[in-house]
Amino acid sequence: MAKFNRRAAKTAVTSPVVTESMPSTRTYEGAPGYLRSTKGELFLLAVTNMVGEQTFYEKADKRDNRFRYLVRQVAVEDVGWLAGFLPWLRDEANMRSAPIAAALEAVQVRLAAGLTGMNRQLVDSVLQRADEPGEALAYWHSRFGRTVPKPVKRGIADAVRRLYNERSLLKYDTDSRGWRFGDVIDLVHPSPDDAKSRWQGDLFAHALDRRHGRDKPIPETLRLLRDRADLFALPVEQRRSVLSEPERLGRAGVTWEALAGWLQGPMDAEAWTAMIPSMGYMACLAEGTPVWLPDGTTAPIEEVVARKLPVLSYDKAWDTRPVKYGANQGPRNHSVGALGPTTPTAWLDTGVRPVATIRFVSGRTIEATYDHRWIRQRRGGRQAWEWTTTGDLRVGDRIPVPLTASQFGEEGDAWDGYFVGAMLGDGGMTALTPEFHGNPDDGAVAFMREYVVKHGCRVTETPNGSIVRLRFPFKQWKLNPLTEVLRRYDVWGKRCEVKSLPNRPFSREFWIGAISGLIDTDGCVRERVNAKGTAHGSVEYATVSRRLAQQVSDALLRLGVTSIVRERAVKTSTSTLDGGRTITSRLALFVVEVNRATALVKLSELLDLRISYKAASLARLAEKLRHVAPARSEMHGYDESIALDRVAAIEDGGERATYCVTVEASNLFIADGLVTGNCLRNLRNFDQAGVGDETAGEVITRLTDPDEVARSRQFPFRFYSAYRNAPSERWHDALDRALALATGSVPALPGRTLVLVDTSASMTAGQVSARSTVSAAQAAALFGVVLASRATKVDLHGFADGVFHHRFDAGASPLREINRFCERIGEVGHGTRIAEAIKATYRKHDRVILLSDMQTFPYLGESVDRAVPQDVPIYSFNLCGYQQAAMQTGKANRHEFGGFSDACFRLIPLLERGRNAGWPWQ
Repeated sequence: MAKFNRRAAKTAVTSPVVTESMPSTRTYEGAPGYLRSTKGELFLLAVTNMVGEQTFYEKADKRDNRFRYLVRQVAVEDVGWLAGFLPWLRDEANMRSAPIAAALEAVQVRLAAGLTGMNRQLVDSVLQRADEPGEALAYWHSRFGRTVPKPVKRGIADAVRRLYNERSLLKYDTDSRGWRFGDVIDLVHPSPDDAKSRWQGDLFAHALDRRHGRDKPIPETLRLLRDRADLFALPVEQRRSVLSEPERLGRAGVTWEALAGWLQGPMDAEAWTAMIPSMGYMACLAEGTPVWLPDGTTAPIEEVVARKLPVLSYDKAWDTRPVKYGANQGPRNHSVGALGPTTPTAWLDTGVRPVATIRFVSGRTIEATYDHRWIRQRRGGRQAWEWTTTGDLRVGDRIPVPLTASQFGEEGDAWDGYFVGAMLGDGGMTALTPEFHGNPDDGAVAFMREYVVKHGCRVTETPNGSIVRLRFPFKQWKLNPLTEVLRRYDVWGKRCEVKSLPNRPFSREFWIGAISGLIDTDGCVRERVNAKGTAHGSVEYATVSRRLAQQVSDALLRLGVTSIVRERAVKTSTSTLDGGRTITSRLALFVVEVNRATALVKLSELLDLRISYKAASLARLAEKLRHVAPARSEMHGYDESIALDRVAAIEDGGERATYCVTVEASNLFIADGLVTGNCLRNLRNFDQAGVGDETAGEVITRLTDPDEVARSRQFPFRFYSAYRNAPSERWHDALDRALALATGSVPALPGRTLVLVDTSASMTAGQVSARSTVSAAQAAALFGVVLASRATKVDLHGFADGVFHHRFDAGASPLREINRFCERIGEVGHGTRIAEAIKATYRKHDRVILLSDMQTFPYLGESVDRAVPQDVPIYSFNLCGYQQAAMQTGKANRHEFGGFSDACFRLIPLLERGRNAGWPWQ
């Protein structure tokens, strides 16, 4: 009989929070306690430590001292681990104070030990909000004195360059702060970021003037601050009239908090309605920005809004969860979705606002407000997607462009397209009779002869050296049909610098023909071999018309071919044939260049070049490059659906009229060939002020936007807190959906699951932080209910001295059930008896999940992990991070995680698939 090779045998897996094998201490309530490894103890403490906050069993100073000791020990032993942990703690675990304190403690102990390297990066990595450089300096001075070492100064200076802007100055540089922006700048001496050099230097100087009381005018480059000053100079009696101009409030960076004081009157429905547009995340594009439409045309953003036009958008939200290296990867949606016609749910005129001009490597330029949203490729990890704003974009950031925008109209065919394209290149369209110039032996001239005869015209040919001049006369006193074709396509009679095609729904075949004609006449195919012997090349099209070059680039992109538009400036040269006379070109040249291997192969499959040597060169080039695979990413399918463009420059664009649309489900649409984004708070205030349903609908749309929830980085219990404080039923469904989005990592577990939520006194006494109204027990109940609502079969129990079974129907409101569960706290006493609770409720479940502080009472000398058979996994989610564990963890189906976010829940499916779970950021 087999002892080991059985179907029921499971892979032995490990998790990162490891304890000793035998108990060496006691829990706070007297049960056998296990000490964790230094990293494990630090991890669980950090994800629950609000710094300076007292808990049921630990005073604030004792807890903080334990945290510092652990950080300092790890900083010396393994700074690489800490360098991965602290950014994760700040970003994904959503902790703020703990990572700042940890980074500074780590740097101090490393410098004292003479350890260099990573210190500056540690400080910079944890500062993610503009008030945090001041927080960091305040912490350092209070702990280590006035002398700030260079690595700390430089790390803070790096953060200042990233974070300081006009809006952050208005929001955080107040008299209530011990460290003002000017104080930080005085101490760390940041130099302006290269991409922000036009205004950030002036911002630094103005912050210093504010701090030192210098009565200097606000620099011209700081438009938002000047608008704010003008607004606040208005007499009080005139201020309420500004509520009818919400765009003016937005231009001045007025928040609802600032508005309440500025009005010196009540925040009524009119005031809230004026503020709601700027309270959300409004994605605004400047007037004139071309938006791609489903019929193959474009329209300026203001026309899209005025005519309520449909746009091109994706049919799903892109997966923006961070992707880290390591084994602990949860299931992901690898696709960016299908691009197709979408009717926006809102078309918005957002008024005159400051904009930035963003220039891309492809030659594209777009103007957008500083809070306009973009989805970009992450720089670290596996370069997943993340949401950002114009204000946070940096030179070098990669923005997606669509390769599947293959929607076209029905106008025109390939023959008309080639004729129009060739005539735009080498045709004459300003005399009475159309004419064309070309090599009499090439296919372009042969096509013209055939096309002209087909339309009933004659061909007269006049040799001119190696080329021939073809004229296409028609019967006298009759309209020339070729002239009418050219007039129909709106190209007849235009000067070369203004040549372009009309913005009409041309067919795919027309565009292929037109591009073929343009490249045959004004294009070239270059074959090259670099110094290493590698074959490469390009296809280029040149024109003096900026508009036509952009149209060709857009049409290529719709066909799935990326290109770059380069501008060659007016040139001056000396003629050797005319006595050395200086010759200056009259117009700049715009070159559309296709040079990526995959794009060249695609182009060779699309085009129908009729000039034989160009067609042969392109065929040879494609054959040499056909082996080059697309830039693959298993996570996001860049090879199939999108390519990436890079930000080349970001400049101040002044003030422009701005507009936006809202689209679902992806919140993305195509503007100027780039994938861009469209447009939770104060619900109780809205109700009390009597905000109307239409305005409330705008709030609900934002509240349930998956990307806004992800970008807000709110703890899930914040939505429960909002539910408890929102009196109107109109918000509840939206908050339920927002909670579901905020707990996306909580898995739908198969089989039968036992979930136990600790409702003892240590979990209910006090809140998770001084600024919260939610206790640890309520946070645990939230995760318990979410688990129960998603898994196949869950038995949800609360426990203390005894247990209670919480039943609810499938499809019930999670927030309502969390509230109903929390109303039962105290029903079964106030002690912590984990082993008894498991024994009382375990009925051959496939797993047990504990949500507790794990400070249990003893039970007949037994450890908690012996309450169920050893082959049944127990997962403990620690809500408080005390030093003692109630069971051995890290292996043998006993695992422990923690925190107030859903980040660690993704490790459960990983372990149950027989894979070891590393640290969440690895």
